[in-house]
Amino acid sequence: MNCHDATFLLSQRRERALTRLERLRLKVHAVICPACARFGDHVDMLGTAARNYATLADDDAANSHGADQ
Repeated sequence: MNCHDATFLLSQRRERALTRLERLRLKVHAVICPACARFGDHVDMLGTAARNYATLADDDAANSHGADQ
């Protein structure tokens, strides 16, 4: 597996369940490529941050509508 394929799968795992073979190939690649392992960590952090932001935005919207009543 090359870095292009690995980063594609790292992004895809946020959208779908990877196959067992894809997960295995990704793990092996991450062991030999710290840059891709770091990219995977960053993708996970960005996904968490985006989810938290969306939750906060929803809470703010709900609170601002409640204040109008």
